[in-house]
Amino acid sequence: MADTFEDIIRQSIKSFRKGKMPEQTKALLEEEGGELKYTPEYFDELEKELLEQKEKEDKKEAKKTKGKKKPKKMAGGGLTMAVAGAEALASISSGIGDAYANAAANTDRSKFVTQDPPRRR
Repeated sequence: MADTFEDIIRQSIKSFRKGKMPEQTKALLEEEGGELKYTPEYFDELEKELLEQKEKEDKKEAKKTKGKKKPKKMAGGGLTMAVAGAEALASISSGIGDAYANAAANTDRSKFVTQDPPRRR
């Protein structure tokens, strides 16, 4: 059974995450005098830096909010707000449509008639 291209890419990514480097790629780069920048070690160091930065930010935030009540997280708040916003927009648009319909029915057209010929269109 032949693997698809996507399957092969997934396998390659999994092996890279485990720290295994493709030997042929590495050898080819060494022959050409190139350097492989994104190695598993590079990503390990990047992860450490990002985690340290996140910890520093968390400590700063903890100092700022020390003694203050933390806001409660609402489950599903984003979806609830999106639905409420959509319903509000729908009611506004129906209200505008009703206003235009009523205005056309209740407008005295005699006030808009002039004795001058219509202007060039």
